[in-house]
Amino acid sequence: MVKLQKHKAYTYKADSGEEIDHYKYLITIPESAITELEWKPGQEVDLTIQDKELILKPSKGEKKN
Repeated sequence: MVKLQKHKAYTYKADSGEEIDHYKYLITIPESAITELEWKPGQEVDLTIQDKELILKPSKGEKKN
């Protein structure tokens, strides 16, 4: 099972003076899946949203290391 995690990245001050929090969302992909996909650390990945599903694919211009 994979879980979505929410982490505060930073807070910035808007022109109005209001402080606004900005978050990053993280998903941990099991090592077995990364090995099967032959993905490497630092590899760029494109994302697409289709029918409310998230699809991740290696970037076309990126070569596997």
